[in-house]
Amino acid sequence: MKTQYVKDLRLGQQVNDLFAVQSKDPLREYKSKPGFWFSFTASDKTGSIVVKFWGNDKRQTTDFYNLLNLGDVVMTSKAQVKSDNFTKKPEIHVNGMPEIRIATDFDHSDFVSTTARDIPEMISQLRTEIDAISDPDIRRLLKSMFDNDDFMKKYSTAPAAKRHHHNYVGGLLEHVISMIAMAKTIMSQYGQDIDPDLVIAGCMLHDIGKTIEYKTTTIIDYTDQGTLLGHISMGAKMAESEIDKLEGFPVELKNKLLHLILSHHGQLEYGSPVKPCFVEALILHIVDSCDSKVKYAIQERNKILDTADGETARNVGPFDILYLK
Repeated sequence: MKTQYVKDLRLGQQVNDLFAVQSKDPLREYKSKPGFWFSFTASDKTGSIVVKFWGNDKRQTTDFYNLLNLGDVVMTSKAQVKSDNFTKKPEIHVNGMPEIRIATDFDHSDFVSTTARDIPEMISQLRTEIDAISDPDIRRLLKSMFDNDDFMKKYSTAPAAKRHHHNYVGGLLEHVISMIAMAKTIMSQYGQDIDPDLVIAGCMLHDIGKTIEYKTTTIIDYTDQGTLLGHISMGAKMAESEIDKLEGFPVELKNKLLHLILSHHGQLEYGSPVKPCFVEALILHIVDSCDSKVKYAIQERNKILDTADGETARNVGPFDILYLK
């Protein structure tokens, strides 16, 4: 059973516990003696930390490095939490073998966190929103997609990101529910000038590609498809495929729904192949940006507060300075 979590690690502490390999840096040769060392990022559900492996035997270090893959879980033994000479951030130092080994017996839930909100309750809320859609074509599209049990399972457990906002099991669904609430507040100011069905559908559909873009094991990582194609293009393709199954679906409405997905990042340099071209697409972009940035800032603040000792400010995320008091 895992007992030591990243957020609780302190300088000078001995570390005897399990961590997932999130990323791995290249082997590096010592300058003052023969041999290699390397670093990798280790994580659990509370955060991540750099691990430095100080190899003694050149062959042994190389063999262990080649054996170590992303998503592997390692067990440290008598490792130490020390401070990096330059960044002053805490990191785990492993003095070669046998202070670390690849583990096979572990609980996946120790490494990737889950939304604090109730997933079945959010699914019910999503279905209530679908039933409230007045446009019959939009409603039948959403029902066609979200009544599919396999898709709904992926959608309700997918993360919304690998490292930033809502980066946990159920994060995508939580993000969508939050966006819908924000969108309703905005739309209430403009009455008949806004088509609420388009906006709500856009909130539900904009990130459906993330059900394919990410895979969750002991870490959240990109699938090959996600790396090569990205969630925006995959999401538009998924929506178009579903729409084409529906007889008599209006072409103009199809194009508007696809535009919502394709334009939701708002700018070409942010990954959208087109900018928002109508008001509802602009609202979708705004609420997506707002929820993702605010949630990311909250997550980063809470992460720092869990580990900071008297720290009052730090450069993080969208802030030049994030005030912590």
